[in-house]
Amino acid sequence: MNRKYIFGLILIVGMIAGMTTPNAIATEIEFSGLKIAFDISHKDSYYASNYVPLIANLTGAGNEVIFINDTWGIPDDVDALFLTQPNDDYTEFELNDFYCWFKQGGKLLWVAGDSDFASYNIHSPNGVLEKLGAFSRIASISIEDPEYNDGSAYRTAATEIGYGDVLYDELAIALTTGMTAGCIFHGPTAIMAFDGTYYKDLRYGESVFPQRINVIMTYGRNATALDSDVSDGWGADNYAEETSLDLYANVTGVAGEGGVDPVGFFPAIVHENMTKFDGDIIVSGEAIYSFYKNMYDQNTENGAYNGGVHFGQVLVNNILNYFLESAPDETTAFVLIPLGVIGVIYAISRRKK
Repeated sequence: MNRKYIFGLILIVGMIAGMTTPNAIATEIEFSGLKIAFDISHKDSYYASNYVPLIANLTGAGNEVIFINDTWGIPDDVDALFLTQPNDDYTEFELNDFYCWFKQGGKLLWVAGDSDFASYNIHSPNGVLEKLGAFSRIASISIEDPEYNDGSAYRTAATEIGYGDVLYDELAIALTTGMTAGCIFHGPTAIMAFDGTYYKDLRYGESVFPQRINVIMTYGRNATALDSDVSDGWGADNYAEETSLDLYANVTGVAGEGGVDPVGFFPAIVHENMTKFDGDIIVSGEAIYSFYKNMYDQNTENGAYNGGVHFGQVLVNNILNYFLESAPDETTAFVLIPLGVIGVIYAISRRKK
């Protein structure tokens, strides 16, 4: 059935144009009629404009997008929620709001971390993950790779799909369809796990959580984990937990064919199957759905990785298309934009089959 919808499209000079590349492969948002939220309420310095390309694609497909900013609240009808690198802790009231929203079922939560370089609270999203009963955790480290990067070791590429074991990689292979190379994570951390008692190394050969956590991509063999904040800036009361979150910076390697790899293969992005709530969580070491440093794009910023082509936009779209389905009754959709982000807004009407 043909339906009309109205959507707001922000045009920021150079940003949308930067998404065009002669090496691009076809990728688009395939669902419509959903409500998508971006939480920017716990970011001391945020650039909401970085999400404009993804927002344009979401609204262009007939979805509604909202920001959660100074006035807290997650509407019940939000289908997917992005946590955009929060760097202070959520209150108990806010954590309960996450729980009430997620327990309705059928929700997708994307939690993004960041490098711990000059940032002591990159693990703030862990409070949300704990509240929901998730095993996944943001590690308090910085990942660098001297080989696969976009001009600097901290502009790291995630290059490996899944664990490298077909027994566990069915979902990872599906989510990386069309990708002939990796994608750039600018200044990222890695993902680990907490089983209720111990913090766990999620690399293959160390620990896996079958049917629960799926590693989608890892950084390369030569990636290193650095404890940039030296674990002493977070406060004495939290020292033990902070040290545990530095686990990857204190390990010698992972078992593999031919012996032990000295470094590498730290999880860059994982999926957690929240069967209790019939929901899904994506945890990534960077906000790769952001256009910052061309992460949500198919061109790298500096052209130093893979001839200047990477697949961040493809990976994000694949993940969203896999876990989100069009609303059964498509209705009018629009985007709400904070005043500080508005450039030029056009109301556009078109038909969608």
